[in-house]
This record gives sequence, C-alpha cells and structure tokens, in this order.
Amino acid sequence: MRSLQAQRIESIKYFRISYLDWVSFPLRGVYMNRYLHAAFVVLLLSLPCLAYEIKVPVRFDSLSNGLKVLIVPDTNVAVVSCRLYYFVGSMYEGPGTSGLSHMYEHMMFKGTKRLGTSDFSKEQKWLSKIDSVDALIGRLNNNGVSDTDAAYKAFKKEIFGYMQSEREFIKKDEIWDIYAGNGGTNLNAWTADDMTAYIVTLPKNKVELFYWIESDRMQSPVLREFYSERDVVAEERRMRYDNQPANRYEQYLESLFYMAHPYRLPTIGWMSDIQAYTIKKLYNHIRRFYTPDNALIVLVGNIDPDAAMRSINAYFSHIPRAAEPKNEVVTREPPPLGETRFIVRENAEPRIDIMFHTPGYPNDDLYKLEVLEGVLSGRSGRLYNRLITKDNLCVDAGASNAIRLHNGYFQVWAALKKETDPAAVEKILLEEIATASKFPPSAREMERIKNSIRMSFMSNLKSLEGLSDRLAWFQRLGNWKGMLEYPDKITSVRAIDIPEIAAKYLKPDYKVIGILLPKIPRAPLEKEKQPPMHIKKGK
Repeated sequence: MRSLQAQRIESIKYFRISYLDWVSFPLRGVYMNRYLHAAFVVLLLSLPCLAYEIKVPVRFDSLSNGLKVLIVPDTNVAVVSCRLYYFVGSMYEGPGTSGLSHMYEHMMFKGTKRLGTSDFSKEQKWLSKIDSVDALIGRLNNNGVSDTDAAYKAFKKEIFGYMQSEREFIKKDEIWDIYAGNGGTNLNAWTADDMTAYIVTLPKNKVELFYWIESDRMQSPVLREFYSERDVVAEERRMRYDNQPANRYEQYLESLFYMAHPYRLPTIGWMSDIQAYTIKKLYNHIRRFYTPDNALIVLVGNIDPDAAMRSINAYFSHIPRAAEPKNEVVTREPPPLGETRFIVRENAEPRIDIMFHTPGYPNDDLYKLEVLEGVLSGRSGRLYNRLITKDNLCVDAGASNAIRLHNGYFQVWAALKKETDPAAVEKILLEEIATASKFPPSAREMERIKNSIRMSFMSNLKSLEGLSDRLAWFQRLGNWKGMLEYPDKITSVRAIDIPEIAAKYLKPDYKVIGILLPKIPRAPLEKEKQPPMHIKKGK
C-alpha cells in the first residue's frame, strides 16, 4: 500500500483500512449523540510469543447541523491533535474547476471577516470593487477568452490596483501567528482526492482557540488577495509538475489510467483551469462543500470529551448546512478493453510502471491484494530480489495496492539503471506476475508478510496525529470502527488465495504501462562538404 503522505499539496492519503456501515440514532438535546465510547483492542502478533495491544476509547458525536466529531482522550500527554476534515477533494471537481479544493486550501489561511483584517468595514470597499471586476473576468472566461488577452490583462491589472489599496487593512498570516503564539505546532493543511484537512496540535488549555478559528473560517471566509494567490498556485504547479519531468510523467500516467472517474483529475488542477479561477467560482465551491454537514472534527489527546462537546456545540451548532445536499460521485471506471502504453522521453531517471484496475472499497479482495503487494514488494519481496539482487538491472523495484473509495489500482514498478534495456525489465515484471498467478507463497513467506503488515498498521496508530488521520479516513469510508477490522482481515488471507487474486486482477492484456526513458541525445548534424575554394592570385 502506498505510504502515508502529509504534504501540503496533493497528499493522496492511503491507509490500511476497513469498512462497516455506521448507524446513527437521535438523542434528545441540541445535537444527535452517537456516543460509542468503546475500548477496542488491537492484537498484532509479530512473533509467536509477543503481542501488542492498543486501547482506543473513542467518542463519536454529531451536531444537529450534521457536523461529526470523534474524540479520543489520552491523559498521558499534555497536548491535543486538533483536525478539521472536509469530505471534498479533486474527485468532486471537473472541467474548469480542477484544483479548486487545493486553491481553497491556500485561501483558508487568508482569514475571515474577523481574522486577517484590521478593519473589515473599510476593507469591504475594496473587496466589492474586486468582486465587480472578477465578474467581468468570469464573463471573459465563459466566452473562451484566454488570460493572455489584452482585456483580461487590463481587468487583472485593475484588480491588483484595488488589492494594493486593500492591503492597508490586511493583517497578513494572522491565523498562523495566533496558533503559533499559543503553542501551536504541526500547523498545516493538505488536499487529497476525497478529503481536505486543516490541522494543528495545541496545548490542552488552548483547544478552544481551534474551535473559535475553525468555526469562523467555516462560517465567514474572505477570499482576500485571491488573484495573487492564484498566481502562487500556478507557480506551484510549474515547480512541482511542469518543471519536474518525473512528477509530470506520474501525473499524466494516472490521468491516462482513469478514463471515466474523476480520479483522473490532478489534485493541484490543470494549469488552464487554475488560470481561469475566479472568486465567484471558488465561493460557489465553498458553499457546496465546506459546510458542517460535510465535515468531521477529530480531537486526540489530553481532552475531556463532555467539555469538548459543549464547546463544539457552542461554536459550531449555529452554522447552517449546505443549501443543497452534496451529490456523491456516481461515475465508475468501465471495464478496460485492452492495453494502454505510455512512453515518455525526458531528462529523468528511467522507470517502468505497470498498473491494473482493482475494485473500490469495500471489497474483501482488497485484503488479498494487500498480501500480494507484500509478496512482490520490499527488500525481501520478489521484485527486488529478481531485479536488483539477482539480475542487477535496477536500482529499486516494488508494488503498491492503492485502496480508494471507488476504483483502485495495483501497481508494479521498477527504477532502471541507465544502461538497462526496458524491454528486459518489462519481461521480468510480467514473469513475476505470472508466477504469482500460478503458485502460492510458502508458509514462511506468508507469515513474514502478514507480520510486516500488522506491525506497520500498529506503528501508524502510535502518534496522536497518525491516529487522527486514520480515524478520519475510516469515517470517510463509512465507519471509524472499521479501522480495527483490518488486522483480522489480513490474518484471514490464505496462501491459496494469492494466485487466484493475482490472476483475477493482474491481467497483462489489460495493463496500463508507463515507461519513462532518458532523452536520446541529438546527434550533431554533419557539416556539408564545401567545394574547394579557388583563390585567384593577383599578378
């Protein structure tokens, strides 16, 4: 499975996950209480004589406006991991709107009507002027006018003039400064394909600051300095993708892999969409998705659940739901018809990626694919042993089972030595897939793989922040309790399941293969032979 990413942009989150339908029931009072305070025990056997135990007392509540809350008290620490998740990301975007969730990740730190401004009543004058010109830019976009057009440039110049006047009232980075000034650490945000998160770890006596700031950002965001920040995001895309051949290759490959599902959209957005963002377009996105009924608060640390719920109710309960309920994505990938091959020559290290379609969550086959990943991947895996240790053709190799809410994928890959023939590596990758499809792993191999998976699962729950993210991801899939189902599901996988699952999903005739190769040096043109010059000598 892909390793956990925690980057500020495009940090696609994959965890070892499981799923159960969660049940809600109304209780009296101003919020519905799904109070399931349970001490769950995870037993992960890494050696026959050793057991590891984690007790996780989880409280789950929901306000009347749909805001969900997960609280895990831990009096052994002096801080609280505070995280607000919105169940939105690039899979809820489309043509013209790709990357909007990531754009809002940036804009959320610009402030509100109270935060980030010295006098909002005076600032409002310039915001109104900017909005008026933004509407004109929106009309140009709707008529297909490029941002390089003279009229577009003139409107943008006018907006930057108003922004210069507005800056007299802007308190830059106030949210960052308030959190940091009150002992906040790990302040950050990330955007994925189906979730976004705003995170900070605070001293236990400063958690109310989180409620105050995040409720204000949820209720009254102000998109100040929008156009300058849009330029920042465009430059971010250039730096991370357009000017990074390996990253651009990976982004294009994933977009080719998903023909129908919006997973094909890059989380950072396509450049043409970024350059066509308007304030109005982003506000429409915010009103649809950044509402309490599409949000989850997770608190893990030294906190009293009852006191926390009283405060959360006081700060968030008055914020209304979205005017219209969120429409879930119904598009799914159609069955592949054949092989897709993508070959790129760039100034980058050579590599091969072979991808296969797998089902979305939940599906018990995904646990078998997890074990298959362990068979092929890692320093003890078959791919590394064959391509690096034995044949010395590559510098690294592995496999990844990407579990996603809808359609996932299984990927095998290899980073080639520069002198290696890519056709030889492709042949070996397919041979190892064929072997996995015919012969079950040994009992010793199965024991090693299962123990490794369970220990990895265990270690990912040790930190406050790691536990917060995993609880949120399971809740995104349907039920936070499913987190603890995963180890037992892995244990239940049998050696005889592996050939069957490999043959079922890793079909060479339906692979998507990407090959990244160095550019071929252009040979210098041979100088045309010139006829000999005859110099006429003077008398």
